[in-house]
Amino acid sequence: MWRYSSNLRVLNETPMAADPSAEATAGRSVAENLISTARKAGRTLLTEFESKQLLAAYGIPTVETHVAFTEDDAVKHAEMLGYPVVVKLFSETLTHKTDVGGVQLDFRNATAVRQAWEQIETSVGEKAGSQHFLGVTVQRMAASEGYELILSSSIDLQFGPVLMFGAGGQLVEVFQDVALGLPPLTATLARRLIEQTKIFAALKGVRGHKAVDLAALEQLLLGFSRLVAEQRWIAEVDLNPLLISPKGMLALDARVLLHPAHTAEDELRRLAICP
Repeated sequence: MWRYSSNLRVLNETPMAADPSAEATAGRSVAENLISTARKAGRTLLTEFESKQLLAAYGIPTVETHVAFTEDDAVKHAEMLGYPVVVKLFSETLTHKTDVGGVQLDFRNATAVRQAWEQIETSVGEKAGSQHFLGVTVQRMAASEGYELILSSSIDLQFGPVLMFGAGGQLVEVFQDVALGLPPLTATLARRLIEQTKIFAALKGVRGHKAVDLAALEQLLLGFSRLVAEQRWIAEVDLNPLLISPKGMLALDARVLLHPAHTAEDELRRLAICP
């Protein structure tokens, strides 16, 4: 009865109109160009660098990332960003970098960065094939304080795009603390998606830890929902981990998959809820 009455209240809410600002329009144009470029190249996977550009276009904060095609470039970017740094595989074909040893953390000098390059190149060559190694990305090592979340979208055959939010990190499949929702979200629906997870209790503040900015998290979910609703060529998108603390939020890694090139526009799954 409570859930029924709650659903009735939602029916009477008037959602905010889409953001008509020039910034939002420009962001949508940037996202469309990124996706169009990848599709013209015959790719269904955006690189991590492209994925973070896509998120930034919708106001989702990401860690500054640079692509290096040589060891010298990797060292140059690391010294420009400042140590310690994270070195990751740069590939247009592999989606899960950790499975092939493609993520190396906490390097504090140029020698260590060169070793990270060699380790990633060797590991990828042994586990997947050297053709998948194009270089590395370099980013500043983020502070570890806070909670790791996951925010993703995938296509369901019945409902079209479905959003997932919850506890993230490498053990997301183990904890299985996630909630599902349908885009487009309103602020109320975004808050309810957050409240359905167990990690919500920690986000409110627990055992001396300060609460995170839940209003800002709601806005991030709204931006992500708008991304999924507007960019229909996206088949899957994962933000994992999305690091959140009282100091702010940062998407540390992102993965975006597009629909295959042979997919016709009228075959794309529509939203279950009319925007």
